[in-house]
Amino acid sequence: MGIPTPKQRRQQLLEQYVLSRRTMLALMGLACTPGLETLLGNETEPPKPEPPANPNIPSLPQKDSPATQQERQMQLIKTREEYQLGLRLPNSPRVETLPPQEAFSEGYNNNRAILSEKIAANQQAFLANPKPFQSFDDYTALLSVLGVPDIAKTFRNDDVFTRQRLSGCNPMELQNVLTLDYNLREKFGITDEIFQAVLSKTNRRKRINQTLDSAIQQGGLFVTDYAILDSIQPKQNQYLGTPIALYLAERIRGNFQLIPIAIQLGQKPGESLLCTPLDGVDWTLAKLITQMADFYVNQLYRHLGQTHLVMEPIALATVRELAARHPVNVLLKPHFEFTMAINSLADELLINPGGAVDIILPGTLESSLQLSERGVSEYFNNFSDYALPTYLRQRGVDNPSILRDFPYRDDGLLVWNTLLDYVSRYISIYYKSDRDIREDFELQNWLQTLRKPVNDGGFGIVSLPEGFINRDQLIEILTQIIFTAGPQHSAIAWIQYQYMGFIPNMPGALYQPIPTTKGKFADENSLTSFLPGVKPALTQVQFISLVGTKRDPKAFTDFGANSFQDSRAIAVLSSLQNRLEVVEKRIERRNKRRKECYPGFLPSRMSNSVSG
Repeated sequence: MGIPTPKQRRQQLLEQYVLSRRTMLALMGLACTPGLETLLGNETEPPKPEPPANPNIPSLPQKDSPATQQERQMQLIKTREEYQLGLRLPNSPRVETLPPQEAFSEGYNNNRAILSEKIAANQQAFLANPKPFQSFDDYTALLSVLGVPDIAKTFRNDDVFTRQRLSGCNPMELQNVLTLDYNLREKFGITDEIFQAVLSKTNRRKRINQTLDSAIQQGGLFVTDYAILDSIQPKQNQYLGTPIALYLAERIRGNFQLIPIAIQLGQKPGESLLCTPLDGVDWTLAKLITQMADFYVNQLYRHLGQTHLVMEPIALATVRELAARHPVNVLLKPHFEFTMAINSLADELLINPGGAVDIILPGTLESSLQLSERGVSEYFNNFSDYALPTYLRQRGVDNPSILRDFPYRDDGLLVWNTLLDYVSRYISIYYKSDRDIREDFELQNWLQTLRKPVNDGGFGIVSLPEGFINRDQLIEILTQIIFTAGPQHSAIAWIQYQYMGFIPNMPGALYQPIPTTKGKFADENSLTSFLPGVKPALTQVQFISLVGTKRDPKAFTDFGANSFQDSRAIAVLSSLQNRLEVVEKRIERRNKRRKECYPGFLPSRMSNSVSG
């Protein structure tokens, strides 16, 4: 049988289908086009519908079918009903009522229960034979079950004091005087004579030619300034200082060191007492006051404010604005695990009236929470500044030729760069071009909701860009979110017990006024009057054990029930896990060369989220 002519073919089609005049005219034109049979398919069978998209495989909303887009919208409407917004602090939206799917898992609760039993046993052991604290060493009796951290043996050493600025639980405060254009002469009551006297003792040299100005210009002077605590309203019979500590980075007898130069016990030079390492017991007290200030800033501003309370709004925006199958939702979900639950628990037990924060810290609960609120605002108003490379650079601590040994910086950048590569590879799976970013209406809505002011129904991260225009923008923001939720939180939380568990190293409050003259104290034992008594001391140990102990046995990138389903994403995750093993080994090699091990960014010790 011969091939039908175009005229015969048109007639066959017209006989087979009942069509409108407009459609017939269009079809008659197509009938003369080679390959029409391929377009029409098998005419003897009805066309097969496309299989529904796999809901476990992430997809971009603009590339979904209209039916799937509608399904996504319905899911988001339901999710917004489940995740109603409330406020604990004015600038940090929180979930109003914890949805059941956000509650702790049975395994997580079991680990919490085991830890709580150990803490209770530790308290009972002390109370069975309580003794007054007549010396710093007496505070080890508080830790008979939990264990005495190594810092109890070394905390008196000036080098150990300064290393806590570099590899302690709050390595976020050290700043370079030159980079900040910090007016040292106005803020700090130190002279060249005092500076040179301290250096002379440290270097064991009679003559020192270096001046404050020359040290500043060389980039070697650093400060930790706790002026932010000026806003704290103290409680009765509890005290806090707002000290400024000055350090010099230099090579001493062939070894690079950050050495302490002086501590001013307040913000008013001339009025506030200035102490140096030449001042014996007064210097010990000055370090104690500085450590107490560092404790306060770490707990309320850095830990609670700039990890826990900045993550929950982002988690809420993600679940409310991005469908469950959206690739960004899938990427971030493991890093929000139990975030809302742990914050709700903190509301009930830790930052409530009469809770641990209210007992331990010297400020009123209201002013303490205002400090956390300030931490959130600073983060949200300057979001991109908190990307690790940027934050290090802005503080002037990024140059390894000046500040050679800075474990938080060096190990943190290893992890940051590894995550940046991971996020870049993941995003490239789903976003093939910048156009895909611009056309992703769910992603753009997510961004707009994040940056909208809280009083306008948004989440208050006002410093975010007005819209995503390319992949690089998205990659940077997602890397920062994951880094803050996992590695950053782990670095400042999971080593707290090592430093804050032994109270004379980092007390939560002072119980004597800040001195204004030297020579009042005969020896170290007389300083125990500044330290907490039994109730606040036990509460500090309990608190630090709870918030400073990793409770989830899963390692970083072990996502459990939140694991990826897309084989392409699984391959990218597997590559990340392999690279993190290399990072782990590299940090372990570094730790063998360091004066003390820094575990903050060991991937094996990191958690996926702030709940840890």
